[in-house]
Formats: sequence, structure tokens, C-alpha cells
Amino acid sequence: MTVKEQLQYFSDHGVSIAYIAKRMGISAPTLTKWLNGQKGITHKNEELLYSTLKIMANELSSILE
Repeated sequence: MTVKEQLQYFSDHGVSIAYIAKRMGISAPTLTKWLNGQKGITHKNEELLYSTLKIMANELSSILE
């Protein structure tokens, strides 16, 4: 599943880009710019994004069980 697909999944379950950005410790506009390709993302921040999405997926999965 791509990052955009993961974000769509969260969106479908009521989780906003702003909330994900907050969990990452960055601003929502920064995350949006990364996703739209308007701003480059460092390897460190890319890893942070993936790990945040993974943690959130695990949390959501346990709630939905």
C-alpha cells in the first residue's frame, strides 16, 4: 500500500492530514506539500512518516477488532 493509499484509508476512517502531521510533530501544510510533491522530503522525515503511519495503522486495527 502506498503512502497516499494509507492516507486515504485513514481519511476514510475520519483521520485528518492535520492529525497525522501533529502526530509527526510537523505542520499540516508541510505534510501536504510533501504528498503533492511541492516540497522535497528528507530520508529521515520519510522514515518518520512511514513509522507514524504504521503505528497509527496498528492502533486503528486494534480499535476496529
